[in-house]
Amino acid sequence: MMWSALIANLAVVGLFILAWAHAELILLMLGRRVRAAAFGGVMGLGAVASILLSVEMQNGVLFDLRSTLLGVSGLLGGPITGLITGTIVAVHRLSVSGTGATADIVGIVISTGLGLLGYGLLRGRPPSTLATLLFAVLATPLALLSFLALPTQLLERGLSDAFLATLMLTVVATFLAVRALVFSQQRAEETMLFMAAADLAPDFAYIKDPRGRFLLANQALASFYGIARALEMRGKTDFDVAPPDRATALFAEEQEVLQTGVPIFEREELQVDDHGNERWFTSTKTPLYDTRGDALGLVGVMRDITRQKASDRELLASRDQLAFILTEMSDGLALFDSEGRIVYCNEQYRSMFPITGKLRVPGAFLPEILRAAVEQGEQPYIQPDGVDRWIDTVMSALRTGLDEEIHLFDGRWLHVRTKPLAGGNATVVVSDITLIKRAETELRGLTDELKLQATTDALTGLPNRRAIDECLVIELARTKRSGQPFSLVMIDIDHFKAFNDIYGHPAGDACLRSVAGALERTDRRPGDFVGRYGGEEFCAILPDTDEDGAYFFAERLRTAVRDLRRKHEGSEKGVVTISVGVATYAADDIDRTDAMLIARADEALYVAKGSGRDRVNGWTSSGSERWPAAQP
Repeated sequence: MMWSALIANLAVVGLFILAWAHAELILLMLGRRVRAAAFGGVMGLGAVASILLSVEMQNGVLFDLRSTLLGVSGLLGGPITGLITGTIVAVHRLSVSGTGATADIVGIVISTGLGLLGYGLLRGRPPSTLATLLFAVLATPLALLSFLALPTQLLERGLSDAFLATLMLTVVATFLAVRALVFSQQRAEETMLFMAAADLAPDFAYIKDPRGRFLLANQALASFYGIARALEMRGKTDFDVAPPDRATALFAEEQEVLQTGVPIFEREELQVDDHGNERWFTSTKTPLYDTRGDALGLVGVMRDITRQKASDRELLASRDQLAFILTEMSDGLALFDSEGRIVYCNEQYRSMFPITGKLRVPGAFLPEILRAAVEQGEQPYIQPDGVDRWIDTVMSALRTGLDEEIHLFDGRWLHVRTKPLAGGNATVVVSDITLIKRAETELRGLTDELKLQATTDALTGLPNRRAIDECLVIELARTKRSGQPFSLVMIDIDHFKAFNDIYGHPAGDACLRSVAGALERTDRRPGDFVGRYGGEEFCAILPDTDEDGAYFFAERLRTAVRDLRRKHEGSEKGVVTISVGVATYAADDIDRTDAMLIARADEALYVAKGSGRDRVNGWTSSGSERWPAAQP
């Protein structure tokens, strides 16, 4: 009965944490104070719900997981959040009264105070995994010391079992709750940054899932369809915002892109709006796939080129093309004579340079303009001792030609193209490429994020099979060149199918995460690599490690998993254990292949499992055990 109530408490804590995590993105948009108050309220209600499901061992002596939500509230939310949560819980507890009310109020104060102390020590920064673990392990026992405020006769009535059970579940719940909330906040902040960057772009940008539903859309696209906020586009399809004929055509086109994998680049299309006006767009659609080749969706960008089309028609119709270019072009244009003096420049050229624009007039000498640009801070990235050399380079470009990018003081980037002409003159065309530079930076960030996702196992957070294969090839080649030993450790969770059959797949996933965490936390050198190989298999890559070193490391992994003490009724060990196979290339082994090393480690793992599991076995050519079986 006691465990049922405490498990129900744990479920309540998880429910409120997940509810907040799912609402994180929306709440971030409401402002810091509103979010802090809402966080405090939600955590307070969760703690009250925990109290309502508490274990009452004596009259008014309650055991529950309220301290988890109290501590998390202060640690992650700060003073306002912590005080709101503490007040809600204290008021409710006083309304219930009972023998343990005084001790509970002390516990509420301690939990809230510890959370706020952690917030102060971290200065409001999200706690790391280590800091989270320390908070869960140290703060939880301190909070439960409030039971010392109970009368002595109550403390002697067999409350130790409930106390220990509450302590254990509170530590686990606190750690998981903090990590889940930190992760959800980081993801929400990253999504907001991405959406804010996309909203700054004039183009229509969006991401769709394989069924054609919008996952993200920028404000430009939402406004185009008459929708006030970009978030309201989420979950809609083209059938919800576009005419039926166009929606059908778009869906068929995008399904073909996903099925064939052939993207669409800068395809022009004509649309007629409700007022009969023609609008031209270029459309780019690129499919996205996961590591298995399954479609994740597609990224699309539409650009309104109606004005560009109109300009093209005007340009073709114009008899005086040169006059049209000089008056209508968006780039700056200047003509220099052979001595470096300005013969002609348009207004766009002068406006590109906000400080020295007034100096850039016909007759002005280029070296004097360049020196003024440095002295007056328009081009602050030119070092003082390099000014003369830079001026010589620019003057030489009037004769030889040059393409260069200039970073101005106001953050803008200009692309300057210098082209010599017959007779010694030269033209200089200046383009503002600030948006392109920003887009390149954003694209690099998105590429890095996608690369990280492609090499990370979504369930455990460890490197996945792809990352393992890449690391194995690289490190094998390196140690072969340097003449160092190399070891590979293959790990398999014992009787994992039986675990899934008994406890269900969600518990199996939790088990995999728990084992992965134990493996990840095991002390190792910076060059050692631990990842999930697939299913219930993990592996560790140990460069510059001989047989003995690999065995001792593998034994630490085995011990770390056994020390989890995770219950497993389907195993003769009674707890979750692992079997480990080790294979090593000695320093003088020249013939090294990843396939052979994996096969040897697998063979050693097979022997370990056949010898009773929960042990470490090293590969030998005879197939026998390399080391004595590890004792459980």
